[in-house]
Amino acid sequence: MLSHSRILAASASGYGTRIAVGSAEAGPVTYSELAARARRTASALLALGLERGDRVVWLSFNRVEYQYAYYGSALAGLAFAPLNYWLRPGEIRGLLEVLTPRVAFVESEHLPAFVEAADGLDVTIVVIDGPSADVESISWDAFLDGATDATWPEPPDDTLHEIVFTSGTTGQAKGVMRAQRKRIIDSLAAATTFRLHRDDHLMGSGPQFHIGGGAVPGQLLVQGGRVTIMRRFDPEHIAATIATGVTYFMGVPAHFNLLFAAGALERVDTRGVRGVYLGGSVATLGLFERIRDAFPNAEISHGYGSTESGPHSIGVRGEVFLAHPGTIGLPVPGTEVRVEVDGRDAEPEEIGELVLRAPTTMDGYYGRPDLTATVLDADGWYRTGDLVRRDAEGLFYVADRKKDMIISGGENVYSREVEDVLSLHPAVDEVAVIGTKDPIYEECVTAIVRLRNGAPPADFDVLRAFVRERLAGYKAPRRVEFVDEMPRNPVGKIDKLRLRELFGSVFAETDGAGAHQANSDQGAR
Repeated sequence: MLSHSRILAASASGYGTRIAVGSAEAGPVTYSELAARARRTASALLALGLERGDRVVWLSFNRVEYQYAYYGSALAGLAFAPLNYWLRPGEIRGLLEVLTPRVAFVESEHLPAFVEAADGLDVTIVVIDGPSADVESISWDAFLDGATDATWPEPPDDTLHEIVFTSGTTGQAKGVMRAQRKRIIDSLAAATTFRLHRDDHLMGSGPQFHIGGGAVPGQLLVQGGRVTIMRRFDPEHIAATIATGVTYFMGVPAHFNLLFAAGALERVDTRGVRGVYLGGSVATLGLFERIRDAFPNAEISHGYGSTESGPHSIGVRGEVFLAHPGTIGLPVPGTEVRVEVDGRDAEPEEIGELVLRAPTTMDGYYGRPDLTATVLDADGWYRTGDLVRRDAEGLFYVADRKKDMIISGGENVYSREVEDVLSLHPAVDEVAVIGTKDPIYEECVTAIVRLRNGAPPADFDVLRAFVRERLAGYKAPRRVEFVDEMPRNPVGKIDKLRLRELFGSVFAETDGAGAHQANSDQGAR
């Protein structure tokens, strides 16, 4: 049985005194300590009266305690849902209404937003980093008081464990369900594909609410390696941590662009880093070359995945990418792929939708069988919404997205979501939101706006602030273009293909490689 309880038990017995996880704030945690703390967390959750299948949410910047709550919820047979800490209270409320959680682990910095979002809901709040006199809650220490690290019958490994959201609004909130065995299989496949081993010291700075950021530690924790958890992305802190003996570094293009812009790596000996993993919406050949120069002894890997398909579906390593600019590589072990055009398999070099099936594919969208049926068929084939081509050697390349979605610094932004908000502004008569090229965040959320005649004037700052009041900051346009008329297709709809041609698209790059899943902190957003 592939369960987290058995993995933790095996790791504790086989690697007990080795360091499993750690952070600057929490210090090192051994495998024996990780297993014991996970069991105590499970015991404390059950002591609150939770039953198998109940939901638990997490709202915090990256912390080691996340691992205790993640594994503890698995041992107790509960569903664990990390929430995006960039979301506004109204957005969080939509997710809570979908989940109806029993317990929420919340960091004090995010407590005001959560309390506002959870108003009127019956949820026990555990404040991760201390007690709160202003909110009815319990501290982490009080939560664990009296809990034991005893064992109990483990739930089946196909029990629902994770619910990871792909968007933050009520109408588009899609909670991707996955059993714990699927996460373990993904960890093993990724470790094999990207050549991670038990002597590696891995550092990942992606947010834990992402499928990728949350999945990173598992690739080493299944085999006795070490993981350092970065609370947030900070170039100087990242560079200083690399200097402590990190051998494997994971990030998205925005992370590397920010590192290079800060010059943080220039003061660090990076020769001990033997592997760099790059996941992101766009990874250009130029960026690969800069990474290769900054980490001279590292093999560079590039990955493609999604919340629905699993964080690792297709990957490429080292010189293969440099010899085939733009490729996202070959499927990871166990993943079947098709490129479909009008219901048939595409010919080599023909562009079609990527459809895949794997033991890591989601179990569906939580509470939304209607949405599940639109992307996942009865045989387990998942329609990614990405348009790809496969060359004569079998390597894959992303050509475009069917979904009207932008990936900015690793965060998914649905154009319709931003358009709906901007259309509420009294000065806006018509709006279309697209992704355009950005030197740091890969894609820039760009609003094309036609103003209403006679309406009060509105400029970039006004419209951006209007969106930021209602949506997470990373969804607000970083660029606004004003037009007198919108281009339209033959049926009268706004022609976004033409807008992308006019204002620029990442897919117009000839040396770029697309990837659906990535993670970024992106500073104050």
